Parts: sequence; C-alpha cells; structure tokens
Amino acid sequence: MGRAARGEKVMPEETSVGPVEVPESDDSAASETPAAKTASIHEISCSNCGAPLTYMQGEAVITCEYCGTTTMLADTSNIVTVESHYLLPPRVGRDEAIGIASAWLEKGFYKSKDLPRRVQWAESSARVLPYWVVRCSGRTMWRGMQKKTRTKGTGDKKTQETYWEPVQGSFSEDYTWPVYAREDDSEFWGIRNIEPGRKCVFPDWGKFIFRIGGSKNAPNSNLLEGKADFSIDELKKYNLHTHIVNGQIVQERAERSARDRIIERHADKANSKATRITDCDTTVDVQGVDLIYVPIWELEYVFQGKTYHVLVDASRQKVLSAEVPVGKWAKATIFDVIMFLIAAVFALVGFAAESGPAFARILTFVFAGGGVAYTVWTAAMKE
Repeated sequence: MGRAARGEKVMPEETSVGPVEVPESDDSAASETPAAKTASIHEISCSNCGAPLTYMQGEAVITCEYCGTTTMLADTSNIVTVESHYLLPPRVGRDEAIGIASAWLEKGFYKSKDLPRRVQWAESSARVLPYWVVRCSGRTMWRGMQKKTRTKGTGDKKTQETYWEPVQGSFSEDYTWPVYAREDDSEFWGIRNIEPGRKCVFPDWGKFIFRIGGSKNAPNSNLLEGKADFSIDELKKYNLHTHIVNGQIVQERAERSARDRIIERHADKANSKATRITDCDTTVDVQGVDLIYVPIWELEYVFQGKTYHVLVDASRQKVLSAEVPVGKWAKATIFDVIMFLIAAVFALVGFAAESGPAFARILTFVFAGGGVAYTVWTAAMKE
C-alpha cells in the first residue's frame, strides 16, 4: 500500500445481511428491478471501536459514523486502516449555505442584481463526500514543428513563403489532484465539476442566440487547505455524521487516475504550444495520497418555473459549481455591442466616401436601430 494507507489488519470474514427476500408472487417478480435482485448490503466490524459497519456491494472505503475510523477493503480477506485521513470541518448549515449561494447569485455581469430576491429555494441535500487527494508534480518535455510565413523578394516579385521551424520546450506544475472516490460522478449533481479544468459555472441563456461568456472552469485548488484530523464530533455539530458517503475507489486506483488525467492535461497544453507536436513526454512524481471528506450542500432553486442547482462548500463557505439564468440586461448589452459593431463596419464602407454604396448606409441604420430597439424592448420586458 502507499503512504496514505498503512497498518494492515486482518479482520474476520465479512458477513452478508442482504439482499432482503421478498415474497414469491408473479406481481412482485414483475415489479422487481434487476438492481434490486443483485443489490446486497454487507457488514464488518470497525477495527477501532467494534461497531458494525454496513456497506453496499462495490463500496471499498468505509467510515465508521461512531468513531470516525476509515477502513479500505484491500481484498476479500482483510482491510487496511487509512491513516492519512482528514476532514474539511463544516462551518455552515443549510440556511447559511443558502445565504452564501444568494450572495453569489447577486454578483457578476451576467446575473440579474435582484435575482436572489426572486428565486424560491426548494430542495437541499447535505453530503460528506470522500476524495482522494494525490499530491504530485507533473513535468513535460515536448518537441514539435511551428508553421511560419516569411516574405521573399521585393517589389512586384514579393511573395509569401510558408515554412516549418522545429521548436521545443518544457513546463511543470504542482498538483493536489482530487479524485472523487465514487464510481459514478453523476449520481450527485455537480461533483464532476470540481475537477481542475472542468466547467463549473453553467449560464442559462434561454433562447438568446449570442451566447458569449458567463461560464467558468474549476481552478487547480488544494482540497487539503484547512484540513483537520477526521472528527465525528465536528460533523455532529451540523448533524452531518449520518450523511457520510462511502467510497468505492481504492487508493492505488485513484493514483493511477490522477496520473492519467495529468498526462492528458499536459498533452493538451503541449498541443497549444506548436502547430504540430511530434513528441510529448510527461513524468508524474507522486509525493503522497490522502483521503479527505468534504462537506457539501447541494441546493436547488426555482426561477420562472425552471429548477437550477448550486453546490456550496460547507467548510470554505464558497460556491463550487452552479447553474444560473443570464439577466436581461447582460443579454441586451451583448446584443447592442454586436449590433453597433456591425453598424460601424457598414458606416465605414458607406460613409467613408461620397460614392459609398447606398446599401451600406442603409444597413448602418438598420443594425444601429436594431440595437436601440432591443434596448427599449429589454427595458419594457419583465424578467
């Protein structure tokens, strides 16, 4: 095992307490889904306090809700105690999380300033989610060919020539790469958006055609900042100890996943540095792997009959990912800028000389008038 999991301890063979049997009948057999037939609940004893630990088939990282000890199922005959095991201590409950989301909804060019006062907060779910954090550095050496042009000759014999020039370089970056410890990162909304580089803010443009900006990618943030030793008592302060989600991905697999994703990220970055990449070699040096539990509030709000989601970090008190409707004045501004730019182009063509084409002058007023009309319509429109 790696640095984050040590202290191997052989445990009694696990016992199954499921699946639950149902009476045999044509009706029940017809209504039972394949998942219900195969799903099973298992039980082992906590290696620290002896409390029963129940887990679903496929789960491999299990945290005791009584003492906070986390164990990893190494194979069918033993478990491993995860020693490098942390928690981002929760600092807000549901109401405070809504306040954080409301403050976020009120700021920014793309959002309506009074949006928080016009939404209706609906469902909310608290979860304490497991992440493996791979502390590592990635270094890439690349070579390629850059396509360039140069001028040859002078006067009437001047020509443009295309040629290829060899280029090379290197770059490196340090990471605390988060690997979500569940198989399906879509089972809870927004979880996949936390990975560095993923889109995490999703503007809803409705039927507006000029969809420019408004989205955002997740930063390469360090989930270990602000960490504390895992404590059930800290979770109990906000009644989150019963919302711990068990992991399904073990440490070694998380490390492999982080390596693969970093290599992909560096390959994309290298491709942006030359017209054609001929060689790209990335080395990932792993310093350690830690397990950390992140308390998150998933909130839903309704605006104009449509449901949107917000993910709030309950420890760092910030929005991690969100869907947001774009305000009418942001749309009007973008529309007007585009219309006036087009009008300016036609104005240059139509009014630069007295003999400018008449159609260019007409289109100047058409596009400028379109921008003014859209602004007037936006002012009268109820958002």
